[in-house]
Amino acid sequence: MNSHIPVLMKEAVDGLKIIPNGIYVDATFGRGGHTKEILNRLGPSGHLVAIDRDPDAIKHASNINDSRLQVHHAKFSSLPSLLKEKSIPKINGLLIDLGVSSPQVEDKNRGFSFLKNGPLDMRMDPTTGESLLSWLKKANSSEIQNVLSVFGEERFSKSIANEICKVIKNNNANGKNKLKTTADLAELITKIYRLKGKNNQNLKHPATKSFQAFRIYINNEIDELIFLLEKIPEIVVTHGRVSIISFHSIEDRIVKKKMNPSNKSVSRSDRMTSKQYAFISDIKYIKEPLLPKIKQIKRVLPSHEEIKVNRRARSAVLRVGELARDFEYLENPKNQKNK
Repeated sequence: MNSHIPVLMKEAVDGLKIIPNGIYVDATFGRGGHTKEILNRLGPSGHLVAIDRDPDAIKHASNINDSRLQVHHAKFSSLPSLLKEKSIPKINGLLIDLGVSSPQVEDKNRGFSFLKNGPLDMRMDPTTGESLLSWLKKANSSEIQNVLSVFGEERFSKSIANEICKVIKNNNANGKNKLKTTADLAELITKIYRLKGKNNQNLKHPATKSFQAFRIYINNEIDELIFLLEKIPEIVVTHGRVSIISFHSIEDRIVKKKMNPSNKSVSRSDRMTSKQYAFISDIKYIKEPLLPKIKQIKRVLPSHEEIKVNRRARSAVLRVGELARDFEYLENPKNQKNK
């Protein structure tokens, strides 16, 4: 199993402007790359809370022996209540890496990869929630198509959804399960691409977008992200920093919108589908005039050198924001130009 290489690690931690005695949160522990870097920059009286919804990540965290670190098995939506339980009213910075870790992808039993034959699971936390296969068995064609279209930008979403429902219907009739593993699903999607004559049009595997879409949906990743973004002004001190690394256009647009609170609507780009535009435009944000807002400090893309070493980095976008009052945000309009 390959080790996990955190993307834009130095840049993300640099963006937090670590105060030696500050309190920080790594909301996606993964394999601890960002956590270790933050600990390296904290002083003896500093404190770091790390969370992850994956039980395997929490087990891995036991390898770090540092009294300044507390690790908890939790998802984004649990963070505000967790901090309250620990009597931490505000933190100085928050880091979120929205990517899937290499160990998760390479463990065939997790069902994240179409290159590893395993069960159709895809849950970040296998101890709770519904597996992908369980959901597919009860979802209708329209529901499946919507997930593939919105979260995967899959142009053949309708054909793939119809074929999935057809196979599952035949499974029920014949008692033979022909859609049980990641290999089954990947072959089904590849078959659709072949029929469309598009199988060899680019370097990406035909199942890439569909697997991404299903993973985002099964783990409720968008709602979890939106919830935490809305809570940031309540848990981060004014002038505190936020570093967020995203790997998907929908996630990045949501983060971008939150870091440009004066914008009344999401700008429509050629890369955004009508469903995505409607989805993101409908997101509700806190609008109290005195509540701190997040102003974007910078946007960072991985260097060519990093992409050569780590292919996962090619789609990454880091946005660094700072908590500011309304009048501070309005007094610095130049910050809004860094898209």
